[in-house]
Amino acid sequence: MALRTPAAVVAVVLVAGCTGADPDEPGATPTAATSDSAELSEPVAVRGVITRADGTPVADALVQLVAEPADGPTATGGPVAAARTGADGAYELRIAADLRAALPVDDAGLVRFAVVVDSPDGIARTSWTGPGALTHPHTADLEVHPAG
Repeated sequence: MALRTPAAVVAVVLVAGCTGADPDEPGATPTAATSDSAELSEPVAVRGVITRADGTPVADALVQLVAEPADGPTATGGPVAAARTGADGAYELRIAADLRAALPVDDAGLVRFAVVVDSPDGIARTSWTGPGALTHPHTADLEVHPAG
């Protein structure tokens, strides 16, 4: 499954999500080098479905994959992949080759990955530790909860 989101939309979302900048502000420029996963041919790193508490899918939610050293402090890494959910709430995240080669592995070759979801319906997050050399897609189905 390939979700197609125009690059301009991803840039606007990443400006707001990664920099705190107002995407409608003139002159706002993205600071993240994260590509839209739908435009990459790399293997899928993580996939899943985002739903509300009642089980209905959350369409157009921003889903980001963050990577940080498994033996380091949490919340230190930036996004390495980003995508929007489809009408069915499904997403797939792929890491661009240059970012995959630079994943922050620890001495054991492990990385702490986190999927972070942001939508008008709420937020969600999950994390796991896995090998920096991705061997198969991880599945992360998440339920959003109101922020706050």
